Amino acid sequence: MSTDGHTPNSTGGGAGEARTGMRLWLKVLLAVSLAANLAVAGLAIGAFMRWQDGSHPGKRPPSVGSMIFRDLDRETRTELHRRAEGDHGSYGARRRAEGEAVIAILRGDPFDAGQLARVLEQQADNRRAFQISVQRAWIAQVEAMTADERARYAERMREMLRRHAEWHKAHRSGKP
Repeated sequence: MSTDGHTPNSTGGGAGEARTGMRLWLKVLLAVSLAANLAVAGLAIGAFMRWQDGSHPGKRPPSVGSMIFRDLDRETRTELHRRAEGDHGSYGARRRAEGEAVIAILRGDPFDAGQLARVLEQQADNRRAFQISVQRAWIAQVEAMTADERARYAERMREMLRRHAEWHKAHRSGKP
């Protein structure tokens, strides 16, 4: 027996000793968990502060065309999208197919600039046809409004344009 009253294995970390401290892997796990929780809390607080006024400062305001499209009823928007999809099954699939067509021409050897121009022209015609169909549907919707409804709608559009102008002014001057 030693002179300090302890058995030889009591301080040496022998195999029979019961551990009183937390295991290293558990400490690491708790630290990682705390870091993840702080990151999530930081993201939530940042998002709240960023969108406090209802707008995202880094996102460009919608164009008049997209404002008009959003103002159409859901059924009309769905029908317009269905027509714009063509034979591709979805609007996104059509856009991907258009992109792939351009890529195929760019990779062609010899390069055919005339074919590229024709494909781009056809794609522009398709976009223009979609825009015209949206405009016609929107005009029909506005035409069905009463004078008071149109006045309220005009005021709402004026407010959207005012916010759009303020956004441009702030971002041109370098202010977020």
